[in-house]
Amino acid sequence: MDDTARDPVPQAVTAGEYVALLRDVRRCSGLTYREISRRASAAGHWLPPSTLATMLGRTTLPRERTVVALLAAFDTSAAEVERWVQLRRDLEARAGERDRQPSHPAGTAVELSTVGDPAPSAPSRRGVLGPSRRWLRLAVLAVLGVLTVGASGALRPGHTDAADGSPTDGCPAVLQQGMYGPCVLDLQERLVAGGLNVPVDGWFGTDTAGRVMAFQALDGLPVSGTVDGRVLDKLSDGTRVPAAWPEERIGTYLREVFPEDPVGAVQVARCLSGLDPYRVEVVADGARRWGLFQFDDTELSRLGVDRPTALDPGWNIRAARDVWSRTGGFDHWQCDSGR
Repeated sequence: MDDTARDPVPQAVTAGEYVALLRDVRRCSGLTYREISRRASAAGHWLPPSTLATMLGRTTLPRERTVVALLAAFDTSAAEVERWVQLRRDLEARAGERDRQPSHPAGTAVELSTVGDPAPSAPSRRGVLGPSRRWLRLAVLAVLGVLTVGASGALRPGHTDAADGSPTDGCPAVLQQGMYGPCVLDLQERLVAGGLNVPVDGWFGTDTAGRVMAFQALDGLPVSGTVDGRVLDKLSDGTRVPAAWPEERIGTYLREVFPEDPVGAVQVARCLSGLDPYRVEVVADGARRWGLFQFDDTELSRLGVDRPTALDPGWNIRAARDVWSRTGGFDHWQCDSGR
C-alpha cells in the first residue's frame, strides 16, 4: 500500500471542511476542552479551552500553532502533524490565490461557495446528520452564516486570543436567540453532552434558549438565555445536569399523585411541557415558566422556591397537586392543545 493510502489525515477542500475534521478528531477523543487544554500544556503547548472552543466553532482556517497544540494533546505522531499542517498551508495558499483573482464584472454570476461546497439551503430542524456527512452540513452553515451575518452577527469576530491580545475570527462574545451557524451548532452539541436534549441544527431558536436557561438555573448561573464565555466554560468542563426523569416514570408518578384524575393530570402536563421536566419557556410578557406544569417566576417567588427546585419533577408534580386541591381541578392551567 502506498503512502497516500496509508495517510490517516482526511482531505478537505475548504477551510470549513478542515475545521469539521478537527472537530471530529476532538469528538472521537471523548475529552472535554479542559482535558485537552491540560494535555496540550503537558506537551509544551498553550491551548486554553476558550481558544479551542473558538477554533472549533468557526469556519475559517485556525492558526497553525493552534492546530499543532490540539494534535499534540492527542499524542499525534510528528508525521501526522506535518500532514495536517501541510493540508492547512495548501488551503491557505488556495485562498490567497482566489483573493488575488480579478473581481467579476457587473452582471457576471458569482459562486457563493468554493469548489466542493454545497449550495446553501434552508435551516433543518430534524436533528443530527451522520458523522460522514458533517463536513457537508458545516459547509452549508458557513454559506448561510455569511449570507446572514449582517442580520444576526452569528459569525462575526468576537473573541480575543488571551495570549497576545490579538483578535481571532470566530464566534461572537455572546450567542443569543436568532443566531444561526457553526457557533450555535457547537453550543447545541455541548448542551446535549451536558444532558439537555435539543435539536442539533445550528439554529438558536426557542428550544435552544430554553435549554440554555435550564442549564444556567441548574448550575447556579444568572438565567439570561444567552451564552457567554462563562457558560461555554461550564459546558466545556463536562458539567452535566441531573439525569431527567424518563416519560414512563413521570407518568407513573402523576397517576400516583392524582389518583382522582390520573388521565387528566398526564394530559395537562403533556400539553404544557411535553412531559419534559427541564422545559423552560418565555411567554409574551417576558415571564419564564418552568418544568412539567410550567410554574412562572411569580409563582415560584410566592412559593419561596428557586428555579432548580421548579425543574425537579417530583416537586413540580406535588406543587401542581396543591394547586389542584385548592382550585378543585386543572382550570388553573390554560393549554389549548397537546405537545
